[in-house]
Amino acid sequence: MSEENLTPWQKKHLEYQRRKAAENQEKSEEPKKRKFLKNKEDDTAKNQEDIGQDSESQYIEDGEESVMTHSEEFSEIAEEEETKPSYFEGSFEVFKKMWPLLLVAVLLFIVSVYAVSPISKIGKFTVSGNQHESFEAIVEASNLKPRDRIYGVIRNRRGIENSIVQKFPRVKAVEIQVTFPNHVEAKVTEFQTVAYVEQKGKNYQVLESGYILRDEEIPGDKLSNHPLLKSFSDQEVEKFVTAYMKLKPEIRSLITTVSKAPTKATSDFLALEMSDGNQVRVSLSQIAENMPYYPSVASQLTPPQVIDMEAGIYAKSKEEYLNDLKNPEGEKKDSEDTAETTTQ
Repeated sequence: MSEENLTPWQKKHLEYQRRKAAENQEKSEEPKKRKFLKNKEDDTAKNQEDIGQDSESQYIEDGEESVMTHSEEFSEIAEEEETKPSYFEGSFEVFKKMWPLLLVAVLLFIVSVYAVSPISKIGKFTVSGNQHESFEAIVEASNLKPRDRIYGVIRNRRGIENSIVQKFPRVKAVEIQVTFPNHVEAKVTEFQTVAYVEQKGKNYQVLESGYILRDEEIPGDKLSNHPLLKSFSDQEVEKFVTAYMKLKPEIRSLITTVSKAPTKATSDFLALEMSDGNQVRVSLSQIAENMPYYPSVASQLTPPQVIDMEAGIYAKSKEEYLNDLKNPEGEKKDSEDTAETTTQ
């Protein structure tokens, strides 16, 4: 019988039976549902425990979205921490930028402490290279005192050097050197004796600067291997030494005595006695120009010869040359005939 043919009472009774049957069915499925939910909770707890022990990254996809697990989040945080500079790295970078200023500050502090301490005073003064001037005389000429500060010596170094040089004619140059903490040394370079000059019967040393040392007379038997200039004025001595020092050492070492031998044509004509027995006649103003030819000319001659460099260069035996000096006519004739070796 279809539901359409039922009476209202029968329809209500049928609806009641259906509802009752549904309730009974729900009651019968309740234990199974509770068991299912309990099993599901146990599985969830077990999964969470596995995640904590293994620390693995998992993604739970829900439609198009993904959710990170705790382990992945921790990994990202660790990477971020690695990219950030550590405390020590940051400090080092600051030090790299600041170290020049720190160094300057430290040096200024050290210099300040040194400047006011007793150790900055002159503790030791030495002199080297002085062969003729005494240590005491050089110290006095420097005007330095034990109480003077090292930085004052450094600041006035050139003035100290000049003071010593001007005090002693023998001193050619002085170099003041300062060694930490308080050692001062004066390195002295002296002029060498290059000649002697005979003036008014007395012999004096002549330095390479042309200066004549008249504070000490040299006996004739004490003269060393340097040329002796006879009756030269101070100006002539200086001029001779200037030209003499331009010659090669091997030529300088041959000159023993230098005398004046003026002629009508040449007022500053000189006679240079050589250690090989020859004599050179040359003007004072032409020594540096003509004397370099002497070795080549002398090698062609048999001493004793006179090599005249007044007008060109020619040579004649000493005896003949001296006779010509006594006989001007003969000198003139021989000069015109150029009897002996002539060298231009």
